[in-house]
Amino acid sequence: MLYFGSLSAALIFYLLSLVNLKKNIQLKNIFLFVALISHLFLIYHDVVLKEFNFDFSNALLVVSIVTVIFYLIFNIKMNYQGLEKIVIIPTLVILVFHYFFSHEYSIRDTDSLYYLAHITIAIIAYGLLTYSAVFSIFILFLENNLHKKKISSLFSTDNSLLSMEQFLFTMIGIGFLLLSITIFTGIFFSQEIFNSAFVFNHKTLFGIFSWIFYGYIFYQRQINGLRGRKAIKLSLFAFILLVLSYFGSKFVFEYLIG
Repeated sequence: MLYFGSLSAALIFYLLSLVNLKKNIQLKNIFLFVALISHLFLIYHDVVLKEFNFDFSNALLVVSIVTVIFYLIFNIKMNYQGLEKIVIIPTLVILVFHYFFSHEYSIRDTDSLYYLAHITIAIIAYGLLTYSAVFSIFILFLENNLHKKKISSLFSTDNSLLSMEQFLFTMIGIGFLLLSITIFTGIFFSQEIFNSAFVFNHKTLFGIFSWIFYGYIFYQRQINGLRGRKAIKLSLFAFILLVLSYFGSKFVFEYLIG
């Protein structure tokens, strides 16, 4: 009952938050806040109550709510018109996917403080870098409209592209720092966190490649002044590697092999 009520409320209020309410931003934020609370109940029901069930669909569920939270924090005044579509529509898809394709997959040692700290930092890093990727796509849409001298009713903002790019890479920088902590604690303290020795596999490989790419982007920005469309596209490529490192491997093992 809790699951279906929470799922229905989340879907309804996320959809309501997509309604164009330029003259009533507060109401739109209320819709989004109620959707987030409902989303949180879903996580409580399917993740927490099931001994931290982090199957593919639940992992998507958790990262998506963190992404929406960052969206709400950074766009509380709705300065970025159209950004909500890029954030909320994938979240709706994830909620529907979760209903049909959730699995049972419980982790071990959920009482371990090391593990809980590690997974919390990882979730925040994934959520922030996901929101950064979404924000990157939003900037690319705006740049495309600007180059075509086209006024779009879907995507608009009063902020300059330069200020948005600076904000984007500030977010990516924080996400990169958290990702660094996640990767290196996972490698060097695997026994304490996971109660098992470190295993080098494709998941680790893609994660390290992603980390290297993010580091390369910041190095190029500092040394050669890398910016604009090229910098944004490189950051999106780094994010794709990050997605493959975790979600790609989980999808293959749970839906193709398992």
